[in-house]
Amino acid sequence: MPNSAPETPAVPALCLFGAGGHGRVVASQMRRFLQRQVIFADTRAEVPGLEIAFQGIEAIHGHEVVITIGDNAVRRELHAQLQAPLSAALVMEPCRVFSDQIGAGSQVLAGALVNTGASIGRGVIVNSGAIVEHDVHVGDFCHLAPGSVVGGGAHLDANVLVGTNATVLPGISIAGETIIGAGAVVTQDIVRSGTYIGAPARQIA
Repeated sequence: MPNSAPETPAVPALCLFGAGGHGRVVASQMRRFLQRQVIFADTRAEVPGLEIAFQGIEAIHGHEVVITIGDNAVRRELHAQLQAPLSAALVMEPCRVFSDQIGAGSQVLAGALVNTGASIGRGVIVNSGAIVEHDVHVGDFCHLAPGSVVGGGAHLDANVLVGTNATVLPGISIAGETIIGAGAVVTQDIVRSGTYIGAPARQIA
């Protein structure tokens, strides 16, 4: 009887905690680019159109987990509560990522570009089409919204949100817990946390 080829062990499904819009985007991109099975967990027991495998962060067992919630503070809190293994960085298009300094639980989605020398912390979202230029530092639990651009050598402390199509000019530093509104242009260092809008960006809260 001929020897049969050894079976390739099945790769366990990756669990996405957060079955909202961002979670569904990550799932669809993973299926296209990474061809990996995904399951959902959420705080809710039922989400229309989706099967929820686990309810609550403490209920997840036996799977790597990615927190797919866009809100920085919520994502950071869930990371702290998570007892299951946290997934390594989730990079949809490796050909567009030229840095290997990406922290655990971070997500670099389709169309995003991360250039050489950039460092990205834990639990960061580099959303669809965002650009992180050379030698940028992105702190833990930041969110770079779709189409945002962070210029070369800029430094973002933890928990910064850079809104859709906003631009941070090269070399700029931004204090943690800051929100940069959609379409804003940050032309000088932000040393006081708050909400900034406009071009050039100005503080409104």
